Amino acid sequence: MDLNASGTLLWLMPRIVAYATIAVVVAWLGHLLEPALTASFSRRYDAYPWVKGERGLLQFFSIVHECVFHAGGLFKALYEKMQNSANELFLIPFPHSNTGFMLLLPVELIGEYAKQPEDVVSFDKYVREVMHAKYSLFGDNMLDNNIQKPIVRKELVQKLRYKIDMMNEEMVSAMNDTLTSQMDKNGEIRLNVWDTAMKFLSRTSNRIIVGYPLCRNEEFLKATIDYAVNMFSLAIYVRFIPPFLRPATERMQILDESEKTGKEPNLPNDLLTVVMKVAKNDPNSHVEYTPMMLVNRVLTFNFLQSYSNTLTFSNAMYDLVGLPKETFDETIADLRAEISSALKEAGGYNAEFVGKLDFMDSFYRESLRSNPVGDVGLERTIVSEGGFTFSNGLHVPKGATLAAPIRGIQTDQKYYPGGFNPRRALEDPARPKVTTLSPDFLIFGLGRPACPGRWFAITLQKLAMSHILMDYDIECIGKRPQGVRKVTLIEPRDRAQRIVLRKRKSG
Repeated sequence: MDLNASGTLLWLMPRIVAYATIAVVVAWLGHLLEPALTASFSRRYDAYPWVKGERGLLQFFSIVHECVFHAGGLFKALYEKMQNSANELFLIPFPHSNTGFMLLLPVELIGEYAKQPEDVVSFDKYVREVMHAKYSLFGDNMLDNNIQKPIVRKELVQKLRYKIDMMNEEMVSAMNDTLTSQMDKNGEIRLNVWDTAMKFLSRTSNRIIVGYPLCRNEEFLKATIDYAVNMFSLAIYVRFIPPFLRPATERMQILDESEKTGKEPNLPNDLLTVVMKVAKNDPNSHVEYTPMMLVNRVLTFNFLQSYSNTLTFSNAMYDLVGLPKETFDETIADLRAEISSALKEAGGYNAEFVGKLDFMDSFYRESLRSNPVGDVGLERTIVSEGGFTFSNGLHVPKGATLAAPIRGIQTDQKYYPGGFNPRRALEDPARPKVTTLSPDFLIFGLGRPACPGRWFAITLQKLAMSHILMDYDIECIGKRPQGVRKVTLIEPRDRAQRIVLRKRKSG
């Protein structure tokens, strides 16, 4: 009997493995095909015109191929097509989306779309699905219990003016460390903007997030930068946790001791301290008030600021050196004059100083307007039962993902005539600020989920640009360096591109 059983098992095992392998492959292929089948054949989506061609399975994969390898031309053609079909939603296969395809909104519907409540048009649902939050490092709890947003509103909006001195101190120190180390004997720096800006901006931001001296810890900074750049490979960064746990654990002991004595704890004035206090008093403190979760919060703050700040500063530098020589010289002179005047009136690099930089504000708004990181933005998922119907009668089914063609809108001559104009906002009677949002300026989002940290981010940018302009002469290139396209994203991070700075002989 034993020999027969063994023989039967030996006969069955390779077949079981083969059938299981086939089943896994079939399931995987089914998963890959589901978006194409839904978009191509589901009656829920038969009312929407496609970006190109007729609706169908082969056309779906043809557009996916074009989206991956020729996204620039595809989205340009789509936006032009949308201009001739006002108030229609266009379906586009989109491999990065949670559903595998999106419905793109015309600018006329964006305002109404952005006003919808979370239980109708959900940003949270979209983020959960596209980031696979349940299986990533930060987990569902980071979204279920979003303590970070009110902290950002309080600490980086309401109390921002009290943190600028600290930001400026760290900015000066970080720039000295990162720039002077690259300077040759003639005082010249051939700068890779992306890599260098990532270092001094991340360090300055972390002065506010985790405080001194951790903000200068190279191992910590490398981990946070790697985390931001490689967000979709989160689990690997668990290895970096031990250096962070030490200061977090030490602060937890101080907080616990202060609770016993009733005395105010002597802790740094940074976001980590605020997060710890909120977590300790949270109803879910058994989860929130743990070293692992506190580290997750810190890493998430860094993810939200590190990449976007580097992107913004690098684009601004590319835009500046890419101006025609005469415009470049005039822009540099006017920016320096504004900085000098603001310093004199405000008495230093403080909140009043930042508020006086109107020309720099206009310059940054134009740079952000011209260089959205992606072809689409403002993504949301329809979650209301029965879907959602716009006021013009257009209906969208539950589960659909919507987005706006942000690059097309923000480079549309109808809204922004002419080329790059650093004075555009100053010439506009409305005088919009870089933090002012509208359906034709979507870089920080729109409506309820709009970026609450944008005032902090722009303050950081203005401090950085002010020090660069006052301490260094910048060499004009006369033609904007090209960004590097990665599918639907464009990043100013060509490592072969150098911008030349020379130490100024006088401030």
